Amino acid sequence: MSWPGGGQTVKAAVLRAYREPLSVEDVDLLPPQTGEVRIRFAASGVCHSDMTRIEGARPSSLPIVLGHEASGYVEEVGPGVTDLAIGDRVVLSFVYDCGRCFYCCNGRPNLCEVGIGMLKSGTMVDGTTRLRKGDEVIHHMVVSSFAEQAVVPARCATRIPEAMPMDVAALIGCAVLTGTGAVFNTGAVRPGDTMLVVGSGGVGLNVVQAAAIAGARVILVSDLSAEKRRMALDFGATHVVDPREEDPVAMAKSLTGGRGVDFSFEAIGHKATIRQCYDAIRPGGKAIVVGAAEAGSCCEIEALTLPIQEKVLTGSMYGGARPRLDVERLVDLYTRKRLRLDELITRTYRLGEINDALHDLHEGRLARGLIRYE
Repeated sequence: MSWPGGGQTVKAAVLRAYREPLSVEDVDLLPPQTGEVRIRFAASGVCHSDMTRIEGARPSSLPIVLGHEASGYVEEVGPGVTDLAIGDRVVLSFVYDCGRCFYCCNGRPNLCEVGIGMLKSGTMVDGTTRLRKGDEVIHHMVVSSFAEQAVVPARCATRIPEAMPMDVAALIGCAVLTGTGAVFNTGAVRPGDTMLVVGSGGVGLNVVQAAAIAGARVILVSDLSAEKRRMALDFGATHVVDPREEDPVAMAKSLTGGRGVDFSFEAIGHKATIRQCYDAIRPGGKAIVVGAAEAGSCCEIEALTLPIQEKVLTGSMYGGARPRLDVERLVDLYTRKRLRLDELITRTYRLGEINDALHDLHEGRLARGLIRYE
């Protein structure tokens, strides 16, 4: 329903205190300002990045509406928005790219200074928010898709075709862009390459299927869960390993004549598995950290391997994504049945079940859980 001033009253899941359940409540959504659009969400994925903020491992401004992987419909456009129209179907990106900072001008919009600042501050581009509860200011996670509707920067919305199902489209906004981008953009994996993937949740499975699309010869996946190892094989893994029973580093070397793999991808965010990925690569290989570790945690490596073996340890922020370009390519792969998205969804929930979804995610039961609004 509407409220005085032209805004909306919508239901949203609000994080008010760390390590506490989200509170589903009515909040006020102010109208879009210059360069912004109002989105009615169709679906939102539930991601470990949301969990790290709920647990306080990556502190946020509170209170805040989380959720950053979503699809939806444009309901209202603010001043200056010319490339989107009411009724457009869109995928949302949680990293704003200003198009003018050092990183945007150098082809690295995933590292945009303005966008990263917004993630840290929980505000819009102008430093304010569009969420209120009476006089209380509520912060954003740029997209804030744990809500019926949100106001987002228009540059964070990418139009998709009518043929693209809205539920699976939501997953492109984070898990798919991040996982496939780590392979296609950060790694530039080529046919015949070899790799280790540690962690086969929503992001890890997209690393796996992107590696298969790229033509990797060895795709070894390490995961504690037997079900996730099974899914990894289904998504294109050539080998799987339970790290409790066999050392993934030793197996990676046994599959590559003792050298180590060309690439490793860490999709958990833990210092021990980051070190494991580094140890598994060959001289001149590249270990790519995709998982978001707890703020302040450190990983120690043997320093001499850097100059002597030329090993590379690097990160992949949002898969090096250029959302407006990469979303189009991923939609094309899906429509040609080369990219699997439907199979990623383990279970769907309603907004009122958000804490159940987060609990299932924490317990390792989900490849991807999806909040459906339609």
